[in-house]
Amino acid sequence: MNIPFRRITADPHPFVLEKNGMRIEGTLRKYRSGLVLLEATMQGSLDVDCYLCGDSFAIMPDEKVEFLISDGVFHGQDETYDVVEMHGDAIDLDEVFDSEIASIESDYHACPKCR
Repeated sequence: MNIPFRRITADPHPFVLEKNGMRIEGTLRKYRSGLVLLEATMQGSLDVDCYLCGDSFAIMPDEKVEFLISDGVFHGQDETYDVVEMHGDAIDLDEVFDSEIASIESDYHACPKCR
């Protein structure tokens, strides 16, 4: 799902994506010139590998996600939010969702047997 930056205003723009047992639901709104604030929650079931024994097991993430999306290269800093740069005049929510899932998968997870 691509949403052009120019369509995002100060009014929250709701979105929902579901993929492979995970769901992200939230809003996009203009933060300031060239920056969009994404506020969402991610929930669902995700298979991950135990970092100790290598066995696969399911976790149930329930995480709040907040960051800024920059329309192109971001010059500067924000004291409150991390900034993700996007190129091509549109926000690719599938890319954002996949990146957040990869971030959760890359954490160290211990299965119930190894805890």
